[in-house]
Amino acid sequence: MNLDEAVERFLNHVGASRAPNTVKAYGTDLAQFVEYALSTGVSEVETVSERLVRAWLDSYRAVHRSTRARKLYALRSFFRFCRAMGWLQADPTAPIAEPSSARRLPRFLTHSQVAQLVEQPSQSPHLLALRDRAILELLYATGVRVSELVSLDVNAIDFEQGAIRVRGKGGRERLVLFGRAAHEALTDYLQHARPRLMNPQRPTRALFLNYQGGRITVRSVHRLLKRYGRMLGLEVSPHMVRHTFATHLLEGGADLRSVQELLGHQRLQTTQVYTHLTLDRLRKTLERALPTTLDEEEG
Repeated sequence: MNLDEAVERFLNHVGASRAPNTVKAYGTDLAQFVEYALSTGVSEVETVSERLVRAWLDSYRAVHRSTRARKLYALRSFFRFCRAMGWLQADPTAPIAEPSSARRLPRFLTHSQVAQLVEQPSQSPHLLALRDRAILELLYATGVRVSELVSLDVNAIDFEQGAIRVRGKGGRERLVLFGRAAHEALTDYLQHARPRLMNPQRPTRALFLNYQGGRITVRSVHRLLKRYGRMLGLEVSPHMVRHTFATHLLEGGADLRSVQELLGHQRLQTTQVYTHLTLDRLRKTLERALPTTLDEEEG
């Protein structure tokens, strides 16, 4: 089977079940691999060797480990598909270990910093201040991804239940809850700001609008978080607010499975990174409350 044709059939196959961004990433990585393979004279799936795969991955040695891990994962998925189709007897990626990396713990805000952050838009009389306050409150109250936030429509909100239906990665839907602060901020925005932001010539169901009346973009949300964060001397991003949501939930006694469901993680392993944050804080609290001299005194 020709490599180009095999890749095309693989992408058509995964396109039915994976998110568009995932399929696009697969396509980019596999196109790069095919180009490299062809440059070495390899054009058929069955002639791809472990040595070729290792050489291609080594050509990306200068990039971040996570990038190389993603490329290897794309190849593993592709060759798994090839084996299932009967085009390949042995997976050339099987003996290759994933690039090791020390996972960085996510940064998060304190409760005090969150309280200050959501108040920043209130200092501006501008119409968009109501929108920005609603965005900040909703990000912290629900932990939604920024891509999920900007894709929300007005009819996704159930004020009576205090819930929003979110479409996450892979098109999976989940219900996220929000509290009183987000409820009030959303109500103010919908009553006093969104009608004035709406362009009557181009009506839209989008929940959050820009100054032109169109759906707000991911980039715009990143910019406004950065701006309000710097007012406090902080570097803040939407993903940092998501980390904060998860960390504060666990610190408040929420179980890991519940946090996994609220974040929309497929695997519990993805959510478990937050336990390191809460355990580290708990350890420091115990060290302050139970100093080593306590053990010495009590024998």
